[in-house]
Amino acid sequence: MQRTFTWESRRGLGGRMEIKITDKSFMMIFLLEECNFACPHCVREDEPMGSGYKLSFRQLQSCLADCRTLGSIRRVHFSGGETTLWQEGNLDLVDLLLEIAASGFTPGFISNGSLFCEYERCYDFFRRYVEAADVPIRFYLSIDTFHGNFDPGTGRAQSLDNVLRCKRDLPGNTGDLLGQPHVVVTVSKDSGSLLPKQMVAHYESQGVCFGFIPLKYAGRARSLGNLCPDLQSEDPDALGAYQRFAPEHTITPPEQDAGRTTADYLILIGHDYYIHKSINDAHSDRGWRKVAKLGQLTDSIVRAYREEPRP
Repeated sequence: MQRTFTWESRRGLGGRMEIKITDKSFMMIFLLEECNFACPHCVREDEPMGSGYKLSFRQLQSCLADCRTLGSIRRVHFSGGETTLWQEGNLDLVDLLLEIAASGFTPGFISNGSLFCEYERCYDFFRRYVEAADVPIRFYLSIDTFHGNFDPGTGRAQSLDNVLRCKRDLPGNTGDLLGQPHVVVTVSKDSGSLLPKQMVAHYESQGVCFGFIPLKYAGRARSLGNLCPDLQSEDPDALGAYQRFAPEHTITPPEQDAGRTTADYLILIGHDYYIHKSINDAHSDRGWRKVAKLGQLTDSIVRAYREEPRP
């Protein structure tokens, strides 16, 4: 039997809102709004990041202090925008990842892989990390037909090839700190959105893990709404090309109790922690809800967890 953990968030003087977090070991941080791609499936426009938003190094440090106080967090992960574009003075993404590792957490990030398309830059990025840290890193590359960042003829992605080469070329056993590279693939109803089978097989044979997610009806992707798989439908046509992945990824509707909301994990954006509930259809009740201020997380989230059975 699976279990979830309930964090209760104090809601003013009028009562208490119950928040059920399904992964209390994970902290997501939105790092910046800037991106060097303009993908048609981007959901960023629906996220509470203003134009030019960028997390500061000091805000990261405050978040890590909150994570240490909570005691349940194990992994701290960056999303964007394009995370490799982050800079503050002479600091860049590697410095942020090292700060997370030095604080005792496993760092992670997602990227469109553009930085890693040049081998020298790719090697320097990971070399700097492994020379200063002994904590494995978790990273995800978005590679799909929407990004267009692979060669459909050869079934190869330069960014991923360079990452795998770095794992082999880094001195000693330090390449092991790169862990298992992950590829995130956005899939629509259109069969043309699938990666070539030979490509997936080639990289899986080298230890790459693939995760397939449905095209979401959010942000720019609303213009592609007719291609978004309907995860609540039992009609195979409503899932289209995503049908083969649906059984393990179907999203359960949120609880209807007005006093409770369910989210996967906490998300930091600037000075605020959020939870986000999202159902992948045009009429669902999606929403972002602030649950705490940066530096005040333990004042807002009760540390005593109540276990609740879940089928």
